Amino acid sequence: MQKSWRKFSAFACIFFFSLSNSPADSSGAVKLAVPERKAVSYFDGIEADVLSDVEKGSPESLRNAISKLKRNKNSMAENEQVLHYIAVSIMQLCWKSEKFTDDTTGQNFKNNYTGAISSSRNGFYDSPLGEKDFFGYVLPSLVLVASETRSDYYDESEKSLLAALSMRPDSLLANYLYGVLCRRKKDFKTANDYFGRAFDIAQNCYECSFAYAESFMSLSDPGTAFTLAEKMLRSYPQNKNLLKLCAESAFAASDFVNAELYVSRVLQLEPENSNYLLFRARILVRKGEYIRAASLLDAYARKDSVSRDYLVLRFTVQKNWNRNTAAAMTTIENALSLYPDDSEIILSAASLASETGSKIGGKSGEELADMVLEKEPENFDALQIKISSMVAAKKWNDAYKASSELLKKDDVPNSVLFSHIKICLSAGKKDEAWKYASKLYSANGSDEEVLQSYIDVLVSTGRTAEASKLITQLLPSSATRMKSFLYYERSFLASGENAVLADLRSSLTANPRNSDALFRLYKIYYNKKEYRKAQYYLKQVVALSPKDESLLKLNRELENLLKN
Repeated sequence: MQKSWRKFSAFACIFFFSLSNSPADSSGAVKLAVPERKAVSYFDGIEADVLSDVEKGSPESLRNAISKLKRNKNSMAENEQVLHYIAVSIMQLCWKSEKFTDDTTGQNFKNNYTGAISSSRNGFYDSPLGEKDFFGYVLPSLVLVASETRSDYYDESEKSLLAALSMRPDSLLANYLYGVLCRRKKDFKTANDYFGRAFDIAQNCYECSFAYAESFMSLSDPGTAFTLAEKMLRSYPQNKNLLKLCAESAFAASDFVNAELYVSRVLQLEPENSNYLLFRARILVRKGEYIRAASLLDAYARKDSVSRDYLVLRFTVQKNWNRNTAAAMTTIENALSLYPDDSEIILSAASLASETGSKIGGKSGEELADMVLEKEPENFDALQIKISSMVAAKKWNDAYKASSELLKKDDVPNSVLFSHIKICLSAGKKDEAWKYASKLYSANGSDEEVLQSYIDVLVSTGRTAEASKLITQLLPSSATRMKSFLYYERSFLASGENAVLADLRSSLTANPRNSDALFRLYKIYYNKKEYRKAQYYLKQVVALSPKDESLLKLNRELENLLKN
């Protein structure tokens, strides 16, 4: 009895102490203190490390969580079953390379978590209107890896994923999904950043490592893409996607040896892959191995002779290796009719038309270049081709104006300067030609193209002594094409017709296709009224440019003279 009284007295003291410290309202009534209410999470009661592993979302952490949840498989509470379903779904949707299969019953419970996953699997984004926890924010965005058909949810997905990342910056799942979202939105720099974060969290995750490596391609850094992809191949030596990334990144980096190596490995695994057969032909063309490229193109043509890439490559081989201008013209005209809006095809046609002085598809090189410039006014290749067409048509003033504008651009290649120097000489602006040629020669006097331009200006501006000395110095050690050029230029310095003719013939001995030397011989014999000899040389020039209308006109005039 005494003990009970002591207990009651103690309780009474505590009760009255509480009353004495409780605030009273204006009526004198005493308010009791109410304990602070704590938010209740759906996943309360589950071990913190299990929940954390699923939120991290890496293949390894998910396996750990799934293993721990399954320890009490037959007595899992509802929220544990749902968490198990979440973990299995992330593995199946995000980390497909894990080939993970596991039985789960969590989907039988209908709530916002299971609903978001179900919607994602069906290609829909389920707005996180319910739970404002990590999974409530991140699970709807699983649709990013489940389907690519819609894009109307990207802004909402971005807000939710950023909210999830603010809660768990170290979540592989959230970083990876945000990278995928940025890639879809063409924000390649941010995508690379978040794929990099995911890569740092779990470098052994194939999907994250591959996405990170591939993301450098969109940043015009194929070298880094190749390095990362090749490193991954040590772990996945037969992975076709990695082999393809190695091939494509090496090609983009102009590493044609490795590009061909990895294309060959892809074709060993996929011998019927016609796209990669064509890709290998493209590599060989870039390497200048035209015979092997032509063989592959013949094989490809048996399956498809009208594909865009096939026609472009066939044209390149015909133009640069076979030197079959007529066949190249037929091929590019066919390509132009099939792909009339393709800029590369239009530019290829424009380039050939400009070089040969002919029309392709009824249009001159200048007109074809203008088609591209209408859409892309700053297209550098189109501007160069247009200038070349003006030169071929001897529109020297127009060519000079256009070339001067082109030179104002940053980092123009030397080819633009070489062209401008020729234009200056023909337009009577010899001082300007000398200014550019002497500057190029001072900077790189050993370059063959620089030497040719410099010697051409020396001869054209009357600096004959220096030109003769330099030609004499270079002739003994020059290769055949350079030797042909030097003899041709020396013919302008020679005194007496016999010396001129001797140099021109020496030029043709070194290079029988030197059209400049052939045309000069035609002019010499034409002026001497030796029309039969003139025709002999003019026909050879026409054979090199069979569609050049100005040459064809000269040939017709000569034929009329021979008839009379």
